[in-house]
Amino acid sequence: ATRERISATIDAIPDTLRIPLILRDVDGFSYQEIADQLGIGLSAVKMRIKRGREEFRQVFARLEAEEEAP
Repeated sequence: ATRERISATIDAIPDTLRIPLILRDVDGFSYQEIADQLGIGLSAVKMRIKRGREEFRQVFARLEAEEEAP
């Protein structure tokens, strides 16, 4: 159930947030490597990862609550 919820959460996050988040937290790239790969600034990478993590937490919690609801 948790794996499915994580997958659904990742799918629900917009690409602009999901891609940097996955590159950082799953693939382990540095912020600079992500900036270079995506052709965006370092500050933009940091902000997108921060927002992606926030979005992940919110969506994950919502899906968890929906799953537990009768």
